[in-house]
Amino acid sequence: RREAGRDTSDLTSPPPPPPTSAAEAVRQAKREGLTLTKSSGSNSGYKGVAFCPKEKGPKKYKLSVRAGGRTLNGWFATAE
Repeated sequence: RREAGRDTSDLTSPPPPPPTSAAEAVRQAKREGLTLTKSSGSNSGYKGVAFCPKEKGPKKYKLSVRAGGRTLNGWFATAE
């Protein structure tokens, strides 16, 4: 699609779908240069990831990471 002389196809296409499996999540993280650190002290098995079984919906894993003096949180369907 072109608009005012520029290609806007990248702006109108939907984002890629989320990973459908733990293995795909690991592959996606590797492509993005991210690493998953195993942790025996976490109920999810990964550092910074907590399993929250009482959360409603499919996203029961909470990621908390500190970056630039801020804590960033995200919810995911798998621990990976």
